Amino acid sequence: MVINQKVTGKAMPMAAGLALGAGTSMLISLSVAALWAYLIVSEKMSPDTVGYCAMITLALASAGGSWVAAATIKHRWLPVCLGVGGIYYGLLAGITVLFFGGQFQGMFVTALMVLAGSGCVALLGLRSKNKHQKKMQKFHFR
Repeated sequence: MVINQKVTGKAMPMAAGLALGAGTSMLISLSVAALWAYLIVSEKMSPDTVGYCAMITLALASAGGSWVAAATIKHRWLPVCLGVGGIYYGLLAGITVLFFGGQFQGMFVTALMVLAGSGCVALLGLRSKNKHQKKMQKFHFR
């Protein structure tokens, strides 16, 4: 089947898009964690909710970073989203080694939340883009 598509040249390279997505994930996680910290310090939330807040933060950050990377790379959503999730998880593990002496507690739950966040965005990219359009078959003429 022949596909006629106009090349616009607005897609970002894969490495740059993955780096932008991972940076966005880190920025989102820092800002959301600061918001949770403010709510707990100002006694608007109980300190018992820290674990739930961390899980929400991880899912939102990985989803946001995956969305930014997939939107800038503009193709291959599944590997891009899972790649950003893997890089983000690697950065979190590196921060754990650097600042907390390598005490890997709760890393399985962290991996599940990062996978859930980036996986949801990856599944959004798999949906059909032209489900209401009629498909016209282009015939080759020799």
